[in-house]
Amino acid sequence: MSLMQFALNNLLRRPARTVLTVSAISLGIAAIVALTSIAWGFEASWQKANDARGTDLIVTRISSENTMPSPFRAEKIQAALSVLPHVQEVVGLLSELLSVSADGPPVFVFGWLHDSYLWNHLKLSQGRWPNDNKEPVVVIGALAAEMLNKKIGEHVEIEGKSFLVSGIFESNAVVENGAVIMTLAQAQQVTDKPGKVNVLNLKVDSSTNEADLRNIKQQVKHTLPGYIAITSGELVSKNAVVRISKAMSSATILISSLVGALVVFNTMLMSINERTREIGILLALGWQRITIMKLIFSEAVMLTMLGGMMGILGGVAIALGLEQIELMRGKIDALFSVPFFVLVLGLSVFLGICGGIYPAYKASRLLPSAALRYE
Repeated sequence: MSLMQFALNNLLRRPARTVLTVSAISLGIAAIVALTSIAWGFEASWQKANDARGTDLIVTRISSENTMPSPFRAEKIQAALSVLPHVQEVVGLLSELLSVSADGPPVFVFGWLHDSYLWNHLKLSQGRWPNDNKEPVVVIGALAAEMLNKKIGEHVEIEGKSFLVSGIFESNAVVENGAVIMTLAQAQQVTDKPGKVNVLNLKVDSSTNEADLRNIKQQVKHTLPGYIAITSGELVSKNAVVRISKAMSSATILISSLVGALVVFNTMLMSINERTREIGILLALGWQRITIMKLIFSEAVMLTMLGGMMGILGGVAIALGLEQIELMRGKIDALFSVPFFVLVLGLSVFLGICGGIYPAYKASRLLPSAALRYE
């Protein structure tokens, strides 16, 4: 019988304790997987939406770190940006999280300038786009149409004003698929923010290089006090919700790791106390102390590996379940990756090693004569 088989048999001899230990570890790992994948997915979803629009730089207030950057009047800022070298187009965008129907969840409502490049990446699956900035119509994402149970020709009510659904579109970004889009002028009117936008999207010409982009950032910094030009990735990383979710994920990893290590420590220590006589017999039969330590470590790592694998499956199920909650649909898109799962399994092994250090050392230091007399 190999050492690993011997360790496995030891765990199976105490099924209740093994199940409880594995369950505790799997719950901690599941929390880590679910929160981390949602935090990363939320950040990736917003960055994907910004990148899909073809925006090269985003101009917003320096101090704005809200979920939606604080609105500001755009006329003078937009005029100043339009004359910068390599800037091809400057387009305002207004975003709000609003209730669109009495019995439906709140959705993101985007206001985009009519006929701007922001619309180009969307695929119209049904209906038509707005005819002009003044037409009181909206287009809705395929996911939003499902959530709100709306079809072409029906109406949605936003902030007390009725809008005709003129089209249904599809986007590669889940945030847009779950959103309602109208023209910028209509969005400013319905939210009572005339002339205001959350951000200004800059599209540069094809000859622009990294040095040119850095130069544009510097010019915005020096000529437009209180404003900053950043990439979509930088904007998303400054987002308060993203930062809070990442902080919660880090805290969960720390707490779960401490609890997991303590659970393993307690389980293995109790196991050694119960098996003192057995360990004494093994030592009397010629087992080396290093072999005893390997046995204890093997048992601890088996517990945490099994807990880690079950936790990964549980965490994926929790994250996918959260995506389907009515309030969350179209707003989060959990991100999973094989390297992340490998790291989680590595963390599980680390917990097993940490929790098994003292019990393994204690078992290896037992004196055979004393252990054999243990009752």
